[in-house]
Amino acid sequence: MATTEAIIAQHIPFLQKIKIKLFRLFRLHIGPAIKLYRGFGNETTCVIFGHALSLSPLPRKTYRKFFVYNSVALLRLFMVKPRRRVKVKLQWESEVYETITQKDGLFRFEWKPTKKLLPGTYPVKAFIYSRQDEEAEVAFAESEVIVPSPTDYTFISDIDDTFLISHSTNLRKRLFVLLTENARSRCPFEGVVQHYRLLHGADDELKENNTFFYVSSSEWNLYDYIHEFIRANKLPEGIFLLNQMKTFSKLFATGQGNDGQRCYPGKD
Repeated sequence: MATTEAIIAQHIPFLQKIKIKLFRLFRLHIGPAIKLYRGFGNETTCVIFGHALSLSPLPRKTYRKFFVYNSVALLRLFMVKPRRRVKVKLQWESEVYETITQKDGLFRFEWKPTKKLLPGTYPVKAFIYSRQDEEAEVAFAESEVIVPSPTDYTFISDIDDTFLISHSTNLRKRLFVLLTENARSRCPFEGVVQHYRLLHGADDELKENNTFFYVSSSEWNLYDYIHEFIRANKLPEGIFLLNQMKTFSKLFATGQGNDGQRCYPGKD
């Protein structure tokens, strides 16, 4: 008679196939992945954040006004599994910097370029490596570092209920909007787009554009969601500083985190 262990072993390949099919259905990537967010800097110093993950959602391709579709798309953003304590390398021009991810997969680089930086946009790459072989690259991502032009103003703006109607003080309403709407169907407050564009100087060809930093207690899970909302509504592009990434089990506490944790690696 077959033992219980033998029976389970026989079914593992089948269960694994079911698991893979479910992940594909929800457009989830199984395996090492890296999220590298837009960084910022000045003449002498640059900063950039990212996450290393072993389960992550693939980018959304289509947007429909159907609540089930939007609900699934939102839930996917929290179907993540951080890769803790893995090595990350950042390639900046000819320089390479290293760090180790935090327990939630977050990493942060701050470095001083070898030459004075002029205003502009600079490409940057990040790589993560195998735990078994620290020289074996398993995933990479590309992003950019923005060095703003000297201007009279830099604006720091909250997101939720500042330009994006979010119902932050009512968890039930907040979750309802997140689950039934998408980044393109959500509404900004009346007049806010024109107001922000005037602050930014986006429509004045004779002026350098002012820089915007967008801060929020919303999690890094919603980075692409918020960025798409800003892009779709033609709000000024900016640099994001968000809150600690949450896994699916903590979804219903979204937006309820401590602002003191926002984007900065905490103590392990």
